[in-house]
Amino acid sequence: MESAERKQAINTAAVSDIEEALSQCGVTGSTLGVAEKEALDKMGYVMLPNVWDASSTERLREALETAIRQEQQTDSAPQTGTRQVAKLASRNAVFDGIYTNPRLLAAAYHVLARAFKVFQLSGRDPLPGYGLQGLHNDWYARMPSDPYYLVTTISLLDDFTASNGATRVIPGSHLWPKQLPKAMTQPLSNHPDQRVVIGKAGSVLIFNGHLYHGGTRNDSKLPRRVITCQFVARNAVRPGDNPEEAPEHLTPAARYLLGA
Repeated sequence: MESAERKQAINTAAVSDIEEALSQCGVTGSTLGVAEKEALDKMGYVMLPNVWDASSTERLREALETAIRQEQQTDSAPQTGTRQVAKLASRNAVFDGIYTNPRLLAAAYHVLARAFKVFQLSGRDPLPGYGLQGLHNDWYARMPSDPYYLVTTISLLDDFTASNGATRVIPGSHLWPKQLPKAMTQPLSNHPDQRVVIGKAGSVLIFNGHLYHGGTRNDSKLPRRVITCQFVARNAVRPGDNPEEAPEHLTPAARYLLGA
């Protein structure tokens, strides 16, 4: 068992590399299973069930609802068919558990295979009749010999069903050498190989940022709240991108992951 002095040293010493950050967050070589790694490699995505228990999921829902209400009260809040809010790391400490979760971090490291940090941490809830997106990927086009640059994780705060706007993906499209034709990226277009990913609240959908995906329309009368956390290779951040604010209470590992 670690001594109190060692724990205190870990909690105060700055973290200088991704391996140390992952270790402090509890990531080991077995955090992600073989089948889960293979799914990320071959299919480009994996659904991890039961990442958040019922109590954690409810706390995340409550914190997200509060953040959305605060955002809607600002003059700059856009009026759209989707309730959304960005930069969650500075809004409530409950969101710290998203980007420091060992399973999410292990998946990101498996795909990126190098140092990374949080690119964005945001919440989204497409209202009934809204949420349909064209198929797209979350990063620039890459050459087949290039490494991957981005991993997207979507924490389900409500069930993903076939009718409430769940995410659709094209399995294996992260390996394609060419981009989809523009006509196929229009919201009403459907790819013959696409799949709508369904899952229970508390699950996390994780996919390669180069995978083609998109939200479907929420044809139900129910919410479809998610928290999206994207991890980007630290050497690939675009000019002008601003890191999330790092609250004072964060551990050194969390500060490193936020790019602070």
